[in-house]
Amino acid sequence: MLGFNEKKILEVYRFIIVGLCSVTIDFLFYYLLIYFDLLDPNNSKRLSFILGAIFAFYANRNFVFKIKKRKNSQYIMFSFLYFTSFVLNSVVHDYIYLISQLTLISFLGATFISTITNYTGQKFIIFKNDK
Repeated sequence: MLGFNEKKILEVYRFIIVGLCSVTIDFLFYYLLIYFDLLDPNNSKRLSFILGAIFAFYANRNFVFKIKKRKNSQYIMFSFLYFTSFVLNSVVHDYIYLISQLTLISFLGATFISTITNYTGQKFIIFKNDK
């Protein structure tokens, strides 16, 4: 059986895997929306973030934090967390893009801020283990 520290390390690895998948979804939609000239970079980032967030909710709940008990409060708190993260993500993206006009740097800066916010909120509030 795994010890306490090994379980936590595996949880962080799983979060990184899910995060990379979520960011990949975010990234692909962001660039496809820009490439096909469907939306400007700022609105492309907003929509792509939402699509990545939908994936992240289910993957983090089931794979990372392994929460078996489903509660309506999880959806509500996750929505609030991701709305906050969405605002931070959008503001950071728009600011970096305004200064640099570089979509990749804007995307990465926004992703970094929202990743820290999301992990903290999910780990210690939404999917905390009530043992």
